Amino acid sequence: MRLTVLFAALACAVSATACEPRPLDKPIARSETLADPSAGLGSPDDQPLPLAVSLNETMVALVDFAADGVWRPAASETPLTDTQWALVDQNAVNLISAASLITMKGQGVNDEAWVVNPDWRRWSLEMRTTAAQVRAAVAARDQERLRLAGDRLVEICQTCHQAFKPGLPSMGVTRFPVYPKPSTT
Repeated sequence: MRLTVLFAALACAVSATACEPRPLDKPIARSETLADPSAGLGSPDDQPLPLAVSLNETMVALVDFAADGVWRPAASETPLTDTQWALVDQNAVNLISAASLITMKGQGVNDEAWVVNPDWRRWSLEMRTTAAQVRAAVAARDQERLRLAGDRLVEICQTCHQAFKPGLPSMGVTRFPVYPKPSTT
């Protein structure tokens, strides 16, 4: 419950201060980017945008964060609140979306081999299927179904990590457990 309140407070603080839209006539400074995000994009009418980060970065930023937001509430002994159910649903949507992203080659050294590996593709599909089961549990407000889906998500993640990233789950990429407070300076 404390974590949900913290996330709600942080979301309010961030939306009120740090997420103001950049004026359209003010371009992003080169120092604000890690890489040229437009590299290889072609025209807006071309094919889907290529993944401009590594699959590992995508996994740490999207999958790990969303998976935590599913299996922690799934393990809860107390009934979830409406807000907690909504957050679980949002995390399931993020997992469904990430499952598609991680089947696209990104910029990492292992990405090309990973996306063509049948096991990688199968586990990506299983993650998406399990996330859809999480959404069904949310719609039914069924904590037992949520627990079962959360347990399956843990199995999928552990099995995939054992095969593709044994002993080094994040490969040095850091994910904050919560968003840091905005600076007051």
